[in-house]
Amino acid sequence: MSKRLLIRLNLFLVLVAACLILCGSYFYFIRPSKILPVPVVKEQLAVPKGAFIQPQEAYGKIGPPALQLHRAPITPKLPDLRKLLVYYGKNGRPDAKLESTQLHFSFLGNKALSSVLPGEKLYLYYDRLLTPPQYVFSPSNKKTCLWIEPALMENGSSLIKVGMCGENGEEMPAEPFEYAQFSLPEKEILRMGNNSWEIGKYRVDGTLLARQKARWFGVDKFLERHGGKEYADFIGKQRIDFGEENDIYSVFVNVGDALVWDNNRWNVIQPGKDSLQKPLLIIKKIDDRLMNFELWDPEGKNKLQLNLLKSIENWAPQNLQKQFKFLGSRTRSQFVFEINKERVFLSPRDWLLSIDGSWKKLITPDEIDRYVNRNTIGPLFVFDGIVKVDNREMLSGVIFSPSRTEVSEIQIPMQQSASAVTPTRELNKAKPNAQHKMRPFPRMDDDEDDNEDDFEDDDDE
Repeated sequence: MSKRLLIRLNLFLVLVAACLILCGSYFYFIRPSKILPVPVVKEQLAVPKGAFIQPQEAYGKIGPPALQLHRAPITPKLPDLRKLLVYYGKNGRPDAKLESTQLHFSFLGNKALSSVLPGEKLYLYYDRLLTPPQYVFSPSNKKTCLWIEPALMENGSSLIKVGMCGENGEEMPAEPFEYAQFSLPEKEILRMGNNSWEIGKYRVDGTLLARQKARWFGVDKFLERHGGKEYADFIGKQRIDFGEENDIYSVFVNVGDALVWDNNRWNVIQPGKDSLQKPLLIIKKIDDRLMNFELWDPEGKNKLQLNLLKSIENWAPQNLQKQFKFLGSRTRSQFVFEINKERVFLSPRDWLLSIDGSWKKLITPDEIDRYVNRNTIGPLFVFDGIVKVDNREMLSGVIFSPSRTEVSEIQIPMQQSASAVTPTRELNKAKPNAQHKMRPFPRMDDDEDDNEDDFEDDDDE
């Protein structure tokens, strides 16, 4: 039964297809060979022309229009910079003048700082090329259509006025008002951590003083005793040595003193006009073992806290004293010592410097200057002369430590001898005291000539 039904359905579909083919063939053969244009029928106006025209008097009675269009340019609104702008305070350098104290600003998430004097304009713009787009300061403070004008408030905050100009350069109304004027508190922490700058060939960080070979020992005892008027300003001050060997130099400071970086070295200076636009180092605190500094960059944008530990010097003056042995007197003011098995002539105010275990008498001005300037370093023995202790004559002198911050007095008993001792070897074959009148440390006393005469008479004998 189902098979017969399917056969009939198939036959029906074949008949329908055949009919469609015949109809399509018929219409194909009866179609026109060319497409005729459609005739244009002119529209006939139902209302005659001028049907609603009224007399002129009727038009005069018409009042003003209910609606009227006016052309008005688009007025931009001020951006909200209250949460984007960061105030990092003013130039806190001690040499910064109030009338020229710059204020430092940056945008949130951007470490670049820009500075401006109070009351001057700091221009900015919206940079769409950044990811994400954000407000930035105009390079070299080039003029743009958006700016801020900061001022310094008594509580340390900054009062910010925001301005904007239109397409033709005219200043736009400050709207909305809460965006046009607001105050920002000083934010200090980030500014102190932004130390991407250099001093000479040194990158600035907490190890700057160590890389500059800074060493602090204390007060220079040698200059206190022998510096004279030329070094009077250094008395009682802490000496800091920088560099090493022939490049070594020293500065003398107290709390509150300032150093400026100039000519590739630190120089003590009074903060003022001469210290502007140069790195500035301020001594903030001095303890028994620690010295604290405050380092400022030339623009006063960055500040860094530095510390310097006091150097420890281990020396034993008693061991050095054992090297000196009195042998006898050659003249009234000239004595013979044995030092490390070498016989040496010594007169009052002679200086002996120990270098690599050997004692050398400092005679020439160059030798003295090199020791004073710390180019040659070592223990120094200064022979003062004869003193009486408990009715006994003693040869008195002092020994300065290599750092010159420690001094030890020594006294050597005089051994009586029948005659003068002739030396077998001298450290320096030159007349003692012959050149010690030279700067910076005069050594001769009033009976210098008598000493030299005694020395010459003894030679003649």
